[in-house]
This record gives sequence, C-alpha cells and structure tokens, in this order.
Amino acid sequence: MTPKKLTGKILFFSDIDETLVNTDKSLSEENRVALEEFLARGNIFVISTGRALSGACNLLKRLGLYGKENLLVSSSNGAIVYDTYREKELLRRPVPRELMIEAFDLAREYPIFIQTYTDTSVVAEQDCESLQRYLALQQLPVEFCSNIRDAKIDPPPKLLCLDFFHPEKITQFRAFFQEKMRGRLDCFQSNPYLLEIVLPGVNKGTSLRFIAEQAGIPIDHTVSAGDAENDLSMILAAGIGCAMKNADDALKAKADYVTEHDNNHAGVAEILNRFCL
Repeated sequence: MTPKKLTGKILFFSDIDETLVNTDKSLSEENRVALEEFLARGNIFVISTGRALSGACNLLKRLGLYGKENLLVSSSNGAIVYDTYREKELLRRPVPRELMIEAFDLAREYPIFIQTYTDTSVVAEQDCESLQRYLALQQLPVEFCSNIRDAKIDPPPKLLCLDFFHPEKITQFRAFFQEKMRGRLDCFQSNPYLLEIVLPGVNKGTSLRFIAEQAGIPIDHTVSAGDAENDLSMILAAGIGCAMKNADDALKAKADYVTEHDNNHAGVAEILNRFCL
C-alpha cells in the first residue's frame, strides 16, 4: 500500500549520486523547484552521502544549495553531520587511528588500494589510476605519505577501498576484511567499485534517527530516498523509505515506495510532490 501524504514538519534524507542529481551531477529544474518549496515550508532537507564532507560541500556549492537554511549534510555515510547554513558540525564519529592503521595493513597485505581523509583532502600511501579517477569525480586534492603511521592527521571519518577496473576485487576484499575486523569496523559498498569503512553503527539510518531526535521530528514524519546498498539503513529507518527507479533490486524490495522516474528524470521531485508538498 502506498504511504499517505504527510502533514506538519518533515525531515527528508536524500542520497546525492544517482538519486538527487542527474548522472552528469547536475540538478534538474524540477528537483530544484520542489526542494526549494520544501525548505520554504520550514522542513529539513538532509543530503545523505558516502562522500567526504569537503567533496559533498563542493558539489552543493556548484549546485547552488550550500548555505540554505535547514539544509544539512550527513557525510561519510553518517560519520559527520554538518549544518551548511550555520557552517557548524553537529556530529562526528571518526575511526580511531589504531584501527585506521590496522585497516591499511590489511589492504596492503591483500593487496587492494585504500585511502582515508582529512577535512579537506584525500590521504593515500601511493598513486594509482583508480585514485586519479576518484579525485577527478570528487574534485578533491590528495596528500601522499609513504606509510599511514607517519601521517599527521586526526582520526578520519571513514576509509575507502576502490578499484574502478576490477570491482570483483572489492567484493572479495570485503569478505576478507569483515572476517578480520568483525565488531571493530563496519564495511559496505556504495557501488561495485567502492568499499566504505566506518565505525560500527555509523550509517545513514543512525544519522537519520540522530537528526530527527535533535530536531524533535517523529520518525513517521521522515522520508528517505536512495539507490544503493549504503542507502538501505536509511530506507529502513525512515517513516517512508523510497527507492529510485534506477536503484538496486535489493533496495527496491525493502522500500515503501519505488519511484516511477529515475534520477535523470526528477525522481526526488516525484517523492517530494507525492508525500511532502
């Protein structure tokens, strides 16, 4: 049964890539109009993404969304929550340095490429084609260090393994990593090429519940929209969990609503107009 339209103050959690924006990373006019009307009514819109905070904010600035009142960013799959209007951090749950070092050791042993982050850049031990492709997509700088033990960085929000050319290695390493780090670090794929590594319990769903509680919004007045595995926790956590037409089949099976339009045809505006406006 299709959920009913909500009334009162609403919290909307939306993934960015392959959800809110088109495949070319532009924002459709339909999505922009619906989003601005949603915010004008005093609701809260959260960009919920696996992207690092700096990468997410860079994209929002290009889209003209950064700094809008009641527009928050839940970045690194929920490890950081940031208010773009007040430019204030509301939550941070980083990976301890000792676990970061152990994860890098496991990736080196396997071997597979791994990177981490400061608040402004990617940090890696060596260069590779997948890294360069990632940097171009995210518009982020990189800092290199010969061994992560020597990196003068704060505990990072997440780690990321990537291989754009051999995605099967990501799946294989995931099983290896889970066996070695079970209970100490969580991992999940945001797409076939990327393995996200975070603290246990850090995910988009826990971030949704945190913001809803802070804002005093009941869970049944929350809506989420996504397309990939790392969106599943917020699809399950929200009062109305929505999967895009272009979403993974496993996500669609768990969603309360599947859009008639994909990310390239204003699927988020469809959700906003159906349930929130």
